[in-house]
Amino acid sequence: MTENDVKSLFKSMKKLKAKKEVLKCIEKADHEYNQLCRIIHIAENSLDSLSESEREIIQMHLIDGYTWEQIMNQHERYHGQQNVQSKRTYERIQQKALKQILGIIDSGELDAILTNFVEI
Repeated sequence: MTENDVKSLFKSMKKLKAKKEVLKCIEKADHEYNQLCRIIHIAENSLDSLSESEREIIQMHLIDGYTWEQIMNQHERYHGQQNVQSKRTYERIQQKALKQILGIIDSGELDAILTNFVEI
């Protein structure tokens, strides 16, 4: 699994959660539903290893789809002008967070589960 795979996973989170809920509503708790539950659980829990700032950036940029400019504006709104950083700094924070997540999930079983999420 690569950093780009991890990015794709988080970019797909809303879609994966929606699909899981649809399957739950139609009471189709099969292999696909179980895989979605596992993938979502792994992704959400991997965020727990990050700092608040790293989690915020992954959430806003990859999951919610905010642009870097929107992230900077949100950061200013919540943390004040003096704490706003450059776009490049936010990109580096995200890259560091993705590497940390990759280190957590880059084990045999977890990697196999997440590598197959594209097939769902």
